Amino acid sequence: MSVDPGAQEIVIWGRLDSQIRSGALRKYLQDESLGEGTITLIIRDPNITIIGDMNLDYFVREEAAAPLSGCKSLLRVNLKGCTKLTQLGNFVFGDCSSLTSVSLPDGLTELGECVFGGCSSLTSVSLPDGLTQMGHQVFEGCSSLTSVTLPDGLTHMGDRVFKGCSSLTSVSLPDGLTQLGNHVFYECSSLTRLTLPDGLTLLGNGVFAGCSSLTSVALPDGLTQLGNSVFSRCSSLTRLTLPDGLTHLGDSVFFRCSSLTRVANSAGFDIVELYLRDSYKRVILRKLFLRLLRKYNQAVNEANGTEAEKNAVALAYFPTDNSSTLDVGLFLQTMNASGGDGVKGLVGHILKFV
Repeated sequence: MSVDPGAQEIVIWGRLDSQIRSGALRKYLQDESLGEGTITLIIRDPNITIIGDMNLDYFVREEAAAPLSGCKSLLRVNLKGCTKLTQLGNFVFGDCSSLTSVSLPDGLTELGECVFGGCSSLTSVSLPDGLTQMGHQVFEGCSSLTSVTLPDGLTHMGDRVFKGCSSLTSVSLPDGLTQLGNHVFYECSSLTRLTLPDGLTLLGNGVFAGCSSLTSVALPDGLTQLGNSVFSRCSSLTRLTLPDGLTHLGDSVFFRCSSLTRVANSAGFDIVELYLRDSYKRVILRKLFLRLLRKYNQAVNEANGTEAEKNAVALAYFPTDNSSTLDVGLFLQTMNASGGDGVKGLVGHILKFV
């Protein structure tokens, strides 16, 4: 290992395994005298194949210290010289909060869990074309990461891969992906657009939950399953088309999607039932029913004539001319579907939700 104090550059030419195994490298990089974000680490070890817990001696592993986790002195890392490196294990760079960029070797095929988790200054990562697997939480909490292009060979992504990447605006997903696990883009609040691959068949629970800037998503025709809360709190989402082959729709899929005005019903789901199953929409409808009931009762009390005539006058006050709006439209559809007529159908239906 050579150190250039002026440029704050550390170059490791070989025998990385022994330096990791003893914990010496991590201990050095955690020296507070180095300061935060001052070190560029360049590793040129042509023999190492894995960087992870397997490189640690027992006493180091017992301290629950991944090889370079928590090294706040790291500003940049270049692993291009590790020509045989195929895997980065769990938490390798976890909580390296000053790390801004990483250069990975072409032969890398797997990223373990939380490899860059908590790297809040990380702005860019160039993922090699040979990468096929990404574990859980790889980039969780990378709040400065703005864009990522995933390689075409990637076939597996774990849960919460980009959770909390609040600066992420766009992601290019590879065609080989067939599933997106739970909470992959959870609270990516700057994500505005996303193209899903044609081969995708499943969206796990909460995949886009909290993506408050997401305006539209084109769901592929082969999609068969939407998990719970997939679009929960996507407050900018305005419209969505459900594919014909959709067979499973989870709970609270559109929880608090306050801007959603249209869902195309090509999948055969009853659009009324779809929204009524959503707990947020149930709250909205309860409020609407109560407001309409108050309006109805007021109209009855102010009308003249027999009870039947008063009810007829009161029903005339209902906003049928405004039925194009989501809540009123749903109210009128569900009231008609209840099988009742006039006040009997109205009150009977209200009492089911209040």
